[in-house]
Amino acid sequence: MQETAILADAACDLPRDVMAALKVHTIPFRIRAGEQFVADTRDEDALPRLYQQYLVGRQDHYAESVPMVERELEEHLLRNVAAQCDRAILFTIASTRSKLYAHASGAVIGTVARSVRLRKQAGRPGLFDLTVVDTGAIGPGQALIVREAARMTLAGASPQAVREAVETRLRDAAHMFLVPDELLYLYTRARQKGEGSITWGRYVMGSAFNLRPVVHMHRGQTEAIARARGSEEGRRRVLQHAEQCLRAGNLLVPAISACYAGPLDEVRAMPAYQSLANTARSQGVELMLAPMSLTVALNVGARAFGLSYLAESPPPFE
Repeated sequence: MQETAILADAACDLPRDVMAALKVHTIPFRIRAGEQFVADTRDEDALPRLYQQYLVGRQDHYAESVPMVERELEEHLLRNVAAQCDRAILFTIASTRSKLYAHASGAVIGTVARSVRLRKQAGRPGLFDLTVVDTGAIGPGQALIVREAARMTLAGASPQAVREAVETRLRDAAHMFLVPDELLYLYTRARQKGEGSITWGRYVMGSAFNLRPVVHMHRGQTEAIARARGSEEGRRRVLQHAEQCLRAGNLLVPAISACYAGPLDEVRAMPAYQSLANTARSQGVELMLAPMSLTVALNVGARAFGLSYLAESPPPFE
């Protein structure tokens, strides 16, 4: 492990090969399924099976993601990180969507204090340094912020400089668009969480006319900004919007991130995705596509599609 470890929780939809290249390590979420707990480590090979087990055809919300509490985070960091490097930066899911940021912030002092003996045994002098950063985003939006922050870190930027970049520049530029497929699943989950992005009226209307919302997330807040005739139409419009943003030169960083809670070939086969991929390639923009993390998918349902970019002044969604 490098001197500065780059950590992201399992809600971060960064593709496995990109994580490996940028040396990003995963902090697990717990998945509570009935009386049992399983770890969500963002294992891409296991995700299709987990989708089938916990999402496909289920409307009972049998499973839910649960962040580790302070003591569990301390134990994980001490066991896997603190004795292998001198400092770590943990980039968390938006604090408005999960308690992980609060738990991780609360675990800093205990982790640092308890790391002294372990570090001495490993031949590492000095205290372990842990920085916790709220990305203000989820899924593909979190992935873009982690990607840029990891690139800065590997280039030699200090944890303070990385944190300032996220909090003053990257976080406010993160825009995520979500298109659900299972409307009842999304409505009941939103109701459980007290969210108003999908109301009963919108659910009834959507079910009757095969309408799917396009949900926009920015600065930790969500809002339904458009309706599409079916989820495939919604995905097409989001992809076309991203290409419009790219062509207009609005991207803050040369990358776009997408995720899907289903077979990725279904997305790759879409003409709108192929068009976006060609445009991205011609302009030197990295287009990342990853399986949606189970932690995120449990909140939006099977075959949900998400896409994010970083832009300060994006074009309006059409």
